[in-house]
Amino acid sequence: MKRRDFLASAGGIGLTATALSVTSQISAADPFGNREFIEFRTYSVKDETKKTLLVETLDKALIPALNTQGIKPAGVFVPLGTEMNVFVVIPHKTLDSYLNLTPKLLADAVYRKNAAAFFATTSKDPVYTGCESSLLKCFEKCPKIEVPDLGSDRIFQMRIYRSFNIERNEAKIHMFNHGGEMALFRELGIQPVFFGDALSGKMLPNLTYMVGSENVEKHEKAWKDFVAHPKWQEIKNNPAYVDTATEISRILLKPSSGSQI
Repeated sequence: MKRRDFLASAGGIGLTATALSVTSQISAADPFGNREFIEFRTYSVKDETKKTLLVETLDKALIPALNTQGIKPAGVFVPLGTEMNVFVVIPHKTLDSYLNLTPKLLADAVYRKNAAAFFATTSKDPVYTGCESSLLKCFEKCPKIEVPDLGSDRIFQMRIYRSFNIERNEAKIHMFNHGGEMALFRELGIQPVFFGDALSGKMLPNLTYMVGSENVEKHEKAWKDFVAHPKWQEIKNNPAYVDTATEISRILLKPSSGSQI
């Protein structure tokens, strides 16, 4: 079957190329509906000592400063393995919130005092060696960060699904929103935290998402149940969704003590 043929008849959902590019009913005046934006940061550090200092400073200084700006819930996460990275999730109700974040932080005397570790150092011995940032637009079916009640042993998994072109990325987003994949996550206890279409950052085009579980064991069981579920077999074999996420990055994360997620 040719690609143009199965796009016209795929999966009984009337999915066409036009439908894939317009995955939600939103007005031209409000193109994002009630969906929020998420800045997803990846900090790099050189050793465990710097990682600990960075996390403590983010917890003590950044999260309260974000809350002062009305930005919440904010999350700080470290890998379960030995990777020398720290991840930060910052939600924004508007693009203005994102654009004004740094100027407001620099003008916040309390933040600058609490974040002294960042400012009272030199380039020869910084707290972190680099910071990458992606801006995400939340999905229609998960329009803002959700904070599942998972307890003190909770863990999260972050996944980045890169597609080889923007149309296939839109198809994968449709797969989550309308194809049944996100609904099956919820049914099996894979708790969504956020799903976002990357507007900027590395590995474009991509979608980035985070899900949570009560512990590692329940996380692993839920994914095994998902992979074996007949509904997933039906979804992934829908020809409309062929050849979408061609590169996948995944990492298990533990929240910091001050994380609000």
